[in-house]
Amino acid sequence: MVIVGLGLGYLAEAWMRVRDADRLFVIEPDEGIAHLALNTRDLSELIQRATLYVGQDGVENLANDLKESGLANGSSPFIFEWPSIREYAPEISKQLQHKMAATLPGSDEQKLRILVAGPVYGGTLAMGQYVTSAFEELGHHVELLDYSAFDEGRKLLDTLSDVKDERNHLLSDLTRLLGRGIVAKAKSIQAQIVFFLAQAPGTKETLKALRDEGITTAMWFVEDAELANWWPQVAPDYDLFFHIQGEAFTKVLQENGVRCAHYLPVAADPNVHRPLDLTPDETARYGSELSHVGAGYFNRRRFFLNLLNYDLKLWGNDWEEATGLQTVLQDDGRRVSTEETVRIFNATRININLHSSTYAQGVNPHGDFVNPRTFELAACGAFQLVDKRSLLAEMFEPGKEIAVFSDLDECKSLIEHYLAHPEEANSIARAGRTRVLRDHTYTHRMAEAIRVLCENTSIQPVKSSGNTVAEMVAAAGDDAELAEFLKSIGNAEKTLTLEHIADIIRKGEGALSRPEALFLLMNEFQLKAEEKGLT
Repeated sequence: MVIVGLGLGYLAEAWMRVRDADRLFVIEPDEGIAHLALNTRDLSELIQRATLYVGQDGVENLANDLKESGLANGSSPFIFEWPSIREYAPEISKQLQHKMAATLPGSDEQKLRILVAGPVYGGTLAMGQYVTSAFEELGHHVELLDYSAFDEGRKLLDTLSDVKDERNHLLSDLTRLLGRGIVAKAKSIQAQIVFFLAQAPGTKETLKALRDEGITTAMWFVEDAELANWWPQVAPDYDLFFHIQGEAFTKVLQENGVRCAHYLPVAADPNVHRPLDLTPDETARYGSELSHVGAGYFNRRRFFLNLLNYDLKLWGNDWEEATGLQTVLQDDGRRVSTEETVRIFNATRININLHSSTYAQGVNPHGDFVNPRTFELAACGAFQLVDKRSLLAEMFEPGKEIAVFSDLDECKSLIEHYLAHPEEANSIARAGRTRVLRDHTYTHRMAEAIRVLCENTSIQPVKSSGNTVAEMVAAAGDDAELAEFLKSIGNAEKTLTLEHIADIIRKGEGALSRPEALFLLMNEFQLKAEEKGLT
């Protein structure tokens, strides 16, 4: 048993009377309170039978003693914290939880509680699930807040007025509402980290509210900073700002007041992006010599006009009024699901992966970041031709793990070569898949993200609102009477508070058992503290 807060020693003495065989540890962070107790009452028996720690150094000593004592046998000791501790020594409880997590066997120190905040719409929708799955694979407790259901409402709000300012006001109200939802969900699951994806509703108000709750915030900005130019307004409000545009942009972020920025490229999910054995019908439906999956950006509309002499299929949305491309645009330019995208990758002989640009005629000569398609195609074992990017050679070895073109003429030349030499294309595709599985999965990325977060931010321990029945039974150790009483309260995963246990006992009949008397006594001490305004 660990009691955080000595008071005048009454609770510790009562515990010793009813739990004579237990090892008792008491920590009092305030030397003045300890001095008052020792000069007011005779605590010689308590000092003889319990281990007392006084002052700010007590946490370190207590944690070390717990590690060396017989309590360190795989189960955690029961901890009672006086409510007043939160007022005069709020850091003690946090420090104690950290130290115990680091020293007690079987601890769950590295398992974090994470909320992934997804967008309402956009290209990062699917990424939310990839990131969530990666955190789960790493062993963390994670939930995805999927806001895609609000997209229809967003579209409706955008039609309610002909005045642009009014529409913007309505959409801002929706964003603020969804931001409050993130805070509520984070508190509900006791999240230690909220991991925002680009376009998630991370308003300044949302980030401040999370910060006030002691919750660490991170943004993965998987956008082109030149186009998504809203980042200077919110980036400084995150505890950590991940991005995809190299160390040069890290410096730009720091110059704009971002406390901590880190380059974190995108990746692939091998459970989703994988080689498939397609049926003949699927190959006919999705296959072609050349294909491209993506939105109809300015540069793509012009570039693909030059490849119409091949067996070409264009898949994806936002190709409206793409003059000259309607004959190769599939299914009237509808959005393609992830499952269909993977089939297209597998069915196509050469996947043309042209990064988007709003101003270049074809290949953007200033392109830096590597898009998700590059990793997804490679993970599928599909062959691709990708336009040159300044950061690409760090990810794949050109010519061996990926094929790269710098302009339209080189793209055409490579198309002719690899259509005539499919064995070379297959060899590059296999090497690309091997590289992705080795270095470029979302699990790799999220492991790095957690490492950087732990090194650069102060992630708070979970605020405990109670103990589960299973945890309390384990803490009972060899006390069969206490263990049986706890088992009778509810199922193993049920969370209990002291008040809840006391209510259950009061509803019972007959004489009180020793454990029942103990819990009622502890509850009375807590009620007295509340009456005196110490909570």
